Amino acid sequence: MTEIPPSLRSWSKHPKNRCVPDKIPAYWKTHDALTFLADVGMYDAARYHTLDADEKEQHRKFKSDYFKKRFTVSRSLLRQILPWIPGLDNNADFVLTKKNGRILITNRPDIFISLSYSGSCIAVTLGKRKIGSDIEMVTPHKIKTIPLLRISGSLVCESTKNPDQHPIHIWTVLEAYAKFHDMSLYPLLPDRFFLPDTRFISYCIDHHAILSLAYEGTILKDTILWIDPDCGSVLCGGEDTTTGSLSHRQGATHVRA
Repeated sequence: MTEIPPSLRSWSKHPKNRCVPDKIPAYWKTHDALTFLADVGMYDAARYHTLDADEKEQHRKFKSDYFKKRFTVSRSLLRQILPWIPGLDNNADFVLTKKNGRILITNRPDIFISLSYSGSCIAVTLGKRKIGSDIEMVTPHKIKTIPLLRISGSLVCESTKNPDQHPIHIWTVLEAYAKFHDMSLYPLLPDRFFLPDTRFISYCIDHHAILSLAYEGTILKDTILWIDPDCGSVLCGGEDTTTGSLSHRQGATHVRA
């Protein structure tokens, strides 16, 4: 079990960690988990038309435009990312199902997916082993809504020099733990508790968001890649600006959730 909360690792959107599609297979070969950061502002009408019938039905159930756009962007990004994962590139049809709130790829139990959202931030994490992830924006409103008053013990410690980040950091650890164990968050909020047999990694994203990952076993080797919103529907980055769209690479890719 690692320190709770773990130390915050600093991460910024440098060109070196921008998402370049052709490099995803190499990252997947050398890492246990990849997290792709995106923004709800990437939404456009064309993304909606990539959803299948089941996804469009889910889309219709959302009450607000924000949730509709968030759902559309995250699912369309999954559709773009998955073909670049080795072993999936020759599949014409990715069938996604949900079990206990977790998205699974049918016939690929060795690939794990965890999605998280906060404000305009979207985090899509793919792993070679089960993981839980949570991202939260550091805002005064978010700080006021976190029910940490009953949390005591080892969790309430100085994990950061920024007091505004501390409660949000703890919250991401709890959320990631709950997602990893496929459980509700709120049983984790008694007067005293501990998080056994679970490791954590936390990042401070450009000083405005915190991302935490929960996992078990040996140390997780992971990395974060950001998707340039100016690229529209194409994953691109770094100095490689000539990469074509995924549909150009291997034809239309259908994902059903």
